[in-house]
Amino acid sequence: MSIFFIVISHSGRLLRDLVFFLLTVACLVSIQPEAVVAEPLTQEAFVALLEKRHPVFEKERLSSAIEEATQQGYLGDADWNLSSSLTWSREEATITAFSPDLSTSLGLQTGLNKQFWETGGRLSAIYAINRSSSSFEEVPLFSYPDTFYENSVELQYAQPLLRNRGGKLSRLQYDLKGYDVDASGIQAVENIEEFLAASISKYLDWVYLEEQKKIMSRRLDLSRREFERTQSKFNAYLVDSADVMRSKDALNTWRQNLGLVELQLTALKEELSVLVQSDVVLHAEPDFNLYTEHRFESLVSAWTKLERGSRLLKIFEIRKQQLDVNAIGVRETGKPDLSLIAAVTFKSAEESAGESFVFDKKDAALGLQLSVPLENSTAKAEYQRTRLQTLQLGKEREDVTLSLNASLSSLHTQLRKLSEVLELNREQIESARLRTIEETKIYEQGRGDLTFVIMSRDNEESAKLTYAENALNYQKLWVQYQALMDELYGEGIVLGSEF
Repeated sequence: MSIFFIVISHSGRLLRDLVFFLLTVACLVSIQPEAVVAEPLTQEAFVALLEKRHPVFEKERLSSAIEEATQQGYLGDADWNLSSSLTWSREEATITAFSPDLSTSLGLQTGLNKQFWETGGRLSAIYAINRSSSSFEEVPLFSYPDTFYENSVELQYAQPLLRNRGGKLSRLQYDLKGYDVDASGIQAVENIEEFLAASISKYLDWVYLEEQKKIMSRRLDLSRREFERTQSKFNAYLVDSADVMRSKDALNTWRQNLGLVELQLTALKEELSVLVQSDVVLHAEPDFNLYTEHRFESLVSAWTKLERGSRLLKIFEIRKQQLDVNAIGVRETGKPDLSLIAAVTFKSAEESAGESFVFDKKDAALGLQLSVPLENSTAKAEYQRTRLQTLQLGKEREDVTLSLNASLSSLHTQLRKLSEVLELNREQIESARLRTIEETKIYEQGRGDLTFVIMSRDNEESAKLTYAENALNYQKLWVQYQALMDELYGEGIVLGSEF
């Protein structure tokens, strides 16, 4: 802090007193506490706090992630699958003329198989090793080894020729779940937008209550000054006690009104601080022009845009595609199951374990397998169910389309009419202000009554409060309009153009 000393040509004592005075003033100024200035909080900053802290955003994003994880689970049907079995058997012969009295066997079998979604075929490879032992009470007429080892490798491939040709049924559940992933992602954004619309509406209530507080504070200040002035006039015997009582009643009325607004404002700020999980709201003021008016396109253009890009209608398109794919799968299950099966086996058996791995014997097989459902009741019922679901989905889309059209028409009309009302409110405020000036002038000239001055001032403030309330309704309608047009969330908050 800079201190400017004034040098005057008087006695030293006077100069010292002046310097002491200036230093004292400088110290008093320096120790004054700084005024606490509330930080402004814009609508965009409020939404940013919500997105950063409120769990609804992550919850909705997880919905799509869960559906996607479920879809990935169906990929397991196309994985290589390993199977293995270990068996031991003991068998006593009932007739021992040409068979061993006792046979034991120990075998191990392991295999790999895989479904190919591109063709619908299935490949399997099986390796088996077996050790067999036999015992005879009497020496058989023919040579039969007591113990021998057998090894085999089998490759088998089954290719569907009618049902599931091209893997339509093999990957059907995976494909159907993909539509659930897309729909849940869109629905998550829609749910977030609805939450934002409700939260921004509370933010606008905050803006409105702050505006109410300012209007009532100004009116209370006028009432206080009017009461003090009337009291002074009464002490000077210029007015009677009735004017003092009237001015005091007006002062008390606006004190009560302001107290109620401050109570509502405190409660709302507490609610908003919990909503954003931060006390920044408690020490901030909303930075938003309540009286801003927005440009919006014509009703025909808005409906064309909504019909082409509505998220809700996109979900219906996705569900329709899902039902179409499911119908293809239903038709596929109604086809006969004709498959070509080819198999080749390499095997060998020897008394020595080491010599049993030569695989010098070969088997081969080729065949057709046919299965035809005679009634096909399941496929017919499923096809009928899918057809009815498609019809129902179409009616639901018509219903939602009508609701969207009605909501858009209503919001568009209300916004347009409220713009006209806001213009009338501004004219009313100006008229009330001029009337207050005239009533005050008449009262000061002694030709009027204080009651009319108080009434005109109350009318002026009432007009301002009505203007603020209508502006609040206008802004809330604008938020609903943006949410309906899917412009409130996605790339960010779209506030629209201003006049």
